[in-house]
Amino acid sequence: MHAGVLIYTCNAELFLLLEYILETEGFPVRHCSDVSELVGTIGARKPLAVLVDCSDRQLEAYGLCRRIKATRDRPPIAVLTNAPSSDLSSLGIDIVICSPYDPRHLLAFLKGIQTSLPYGSRPDVSREQIFRHADIEMNVTRIRVMRNGHAVSLSALQFRLLLQLLSMPDVVHSRDDLIAAGWPPEAEVEPRTVDIHIGHIRRALNQFGPDVIRTVRSIGYSLDGLAAPGGKSGALHSAG
Repeated sequence: MHAGVLIYTCNAELFLLLEYILETEGFPVRHCSDVSELVGTIGARKPLAVLVDCSDRQLEAYGLCRRIKATRDRPPIAVLTNAPSSDLSSLGIDIVICSPYDPRHLLAFLKGIQTSLPYGSRPDVSREQIFRHADIEMNVTRIRVMRNGHAVSLSALQFRLLLQLLSMPDVVHSRDDLIAAGWPPEAEVEPRTVDIHIGHIRRALNQFGPDVIRTVRSIGYSLDGLAAPGGKSGALHSAG
């Protein structure tokens, strides 16, 4: 059994976003921010693939890619970068994904690897997953939010907070719940920071429809509104 996808990055927010996308699709992930740990894990666990974040500390990341390629039975390598680079091409990286990152490219790459593996070594991969509430639709796989046919622009953090609300729209989510959903465990976040980001989400959604975020004084937030036609409010749908 493969160990899933190893992700090398020092960007906690990027890791949390990738972790959610990949695990939603059935790919277990493991975070490595230390080169020795990553190289050791590759040898011990034979990952499906290694994802290297080259957006910061590029020279170090390039050297790491060379070390990965030198390992026995080296895994496929995907690189995230801010811009194309001839240096990356010369390293023979399997796929280079440039910012802004489209998760469909990474998922297609990983699913392509799966098709070449023996049946017993493939992780289960679920279908595209969508949350709907009232006139709001969130496609988790594509990291896309639509309202009344309009794309809603949210940051990665705001996407996670809205996902928490959409997953259980009738529940009042405390600020502590939202902090746990949106930030790394070691982050120190003030309740007021949650309110600020909820305000951003509210304004983004309200461009295309009435306010559906309900503030419960001194407790937290939930969603108002009728269920979307043809789907249960807050339900997780699969698309083929």
